[in-house]
Amino acid sequence: MAFVSAIVCTRDRPQDLARAVQALLDPPTADIELIVIDQSDGPEAERILRERFPDPRLVYQRSTSRGKGAALNQGLRAARGEFVVCTDDDCEAPPDWIVGMGRVLEAAPAAAIAFCNVVAGPYDPSQGYIPVFVRARKRVLTSIWDVREGLGLGAGMVVRRSVVLALGAFDEMLGPGSRFGSGDDWDISLRALIAGHQVLEIARLPVVHYGFRTFAQGRGHAMRDWIAIGALCAKPVHAGYVGALVLSVRLFWLHALWPPILDVLKLRRPSGAARITGFAKGFARGLATKLEPGTLRFRSNA
Repeated sequence: MAFVSAIVCTRDRPQDLARAVQALLDPPTADIELIVIDQSDGPEAERILRERFPDPRLVYQRSTSRGKGAALNQGLRAARGEFVVCTDDDCEAPPDWIVGMGRVLEAAPAAAIAFCNVVAGPYDPSQGYIPVFVRARKRVLTSIWDVREGLGLGAGMVVRRSVVLALGAFDEMLGPGSRFGSGDDWDISLRALIAGHQVLEIARLPVVHYGFRTFAQGRGHAMRDWIAIGALCAKPVHAGYVGALVLSVRLFWLHALWPPILDVLKLRRPSGAARITGFAKGFARGLATKLEPGTLRFRSNA
């Protein structure tokens, strides 16, 4: 098994981070490295990691940048492994998860990225929800059209480092804390597919997600997420990939426009307007934002 690196990007969630790190370093004999990129405002995360985890496999780096895309790129530059596993600071992975995710890509040389299932931790469904991603069986995506049924979450992802760097790395205009506050995971997947690589979704190695959101918070997050989806869908359209326009129409119809129409047909109060508005705003902003030549990354000075 090749050496595997892992990245956790964090900001101002030291207790969640400690739980995530403890799980990722299990078992203590695994030949891995865990890189924590900390964009926190205070020193609490660094202090907790240094006090609780005197493990030479743990690499801590402060970051003065903002946004998950920038943090992921800092981690990629620091990583020593060809296979780089990514999860979030509010998640808990099963034992030996880093090595297991690395093996997924090692066994699939045509794939650049793979996603595992992300399941919800305990919560009260009457008060809100936790974002999840669950597939019942393995899926191999070979074109951007395959994304019409959705795509995995960056909370459970492994990438082939050399391929992602060749693609120009993650788009630093996408992801929490950036201009478009989500979509870093979908964006790199679309760009990999356009470049001729495969993307995998596997129905095992599930990560537990504890990121609870109230329904009120969910409306804001839906707007944020769909602005990002609209923006990243606009990129390949802007670059002249005709198939991307078909994908955009399909995603908008199936996941944004059809649900409220179905509510009306069933005499229910329509829901999901944030998806429609968000996608339209994001698509327009994406078309208006210049791209870096050859990488399909948004230009940061645009």
